Amino acid sequence: MPDWRKIVSEQLEAGELPRAVCEEVVSELVAHLEEIAGEARSQGLDEAAAAETALRDVEDWRVLAARICRAKSQEDLMNHRTKSLWLPALATLLGASVSLMLTQFLKMEPRVVWIGRIAMTLYWPWLATLPVLGAAGAWLSGRAQGSTPARLAAGLSPSLIMLIVICVILPWGLVIDGFDFFRLLGFGLGVVNWVVIPAFALLVGALPFVSQSEPAKA
Repeated sequence: MPDWRKIVSEQLEAGELPRAVCEEVVSELVAHLEEIAGEARSQGLDEAAAAETALRDVEDWRVLAARICRAKSQEDLMNHRTKSLWLPALATLLGASVSLMLTQFLKMEPRVVWIGRIAMTLYWPWLATLPVLGAAGAWLSGRAQGSTPARLAAGLSPSLIMLIVICVILPWGLVIDGFDFFRLLGFGLGVVNWVVIPAFALLVGALPFVSQSEPAKA
């Protein structure tokens, strides 16, 4: 059986690829050649013919290596974004949802503030938990080497999601029920009630972790 690793290393060196080409790329190329050679052997070719078939499949070593590097870079970016943004944001959102559910389950009465004919319901026990949850989200993002915007988004995710929901509901409400000043005022107060105030509480906890220096880039 050919020493595919030696062959790949020689070809990459002959193609004058940057030395930054990582060992993972060599391994990917080796696996690619072994797969093609294996398919050739399954079709009845001997070892030498199968190896020649695998080598013929690679038209340009530099292009193939660059393609693998690009694919792995995109994969690494997605993995980093998932660890530093989506998972911390989901954890913060889940924590805020469970906290609100427990507040309602335990029948902790909200403080009702009337603005004309419109009521704002402020769940103070729930709001009191949000700084802790905001801090947890930003900390998780920072622990995964998230950037400052990623930490901020992870810490404020419950308010950001609620803002998106309200922005989707508002146009439909105006189209279905018609434009009305008090209805528009109600949406505005809803933004204050469920977006602005919770965002402030989340930010109080997240800010110490958001303001930490970003991890050094390699």
